[in-house]
Amino acid sequence: MARSKVEKVARVNYEQVDTIVGADVTFVGDISSTGSVRYEGTLKGNTSVDGNLIVGRNAFISGNIKAKVVHIIGTVEGIITCEQLKILSTGKLTGDIYVDSIIIDEGAIFIGNCKIKEDDESTKIEEIIKSEE
Repeated sequence: MARSKVEKVARVNYEQVDTIVGADVTFVGDISSTGSVRYEGTLKGNTSVDGNLIVGRNAFISGNIKAKVVHIIGTVEGIITCEQLKILSTGKLTGDIYVDSIIIDEGAIFIGNCKIKEDDESTKIEEIIKSEE
């Protein structure tokens, strides 16, 4: 008898983050963090987070994102590489994604291409991102 593999959906606690960037912050440049980040402001640059990234309802990020788990409630324009991506009903993503699992709520907007990552593809993905910058 064949068994189907059931992926465990990562749950993100919206209250438990290491860094919160407020709605009144506009940042131009790249951001990196070893913890989880909730971004509510405007960012024009790339984001690299070892933990989870929550893009808040009024947030706008224009740049590439690399994180463990990404939840988009606001707007993102760029390439996303992560283990799990969730675009909530108010979220909008314009750009390509490289992901292990994806959840798109009803009402969310996604314009781009989606590629499910394979273990040996992480190096290829980094090369593609660098060539597009």
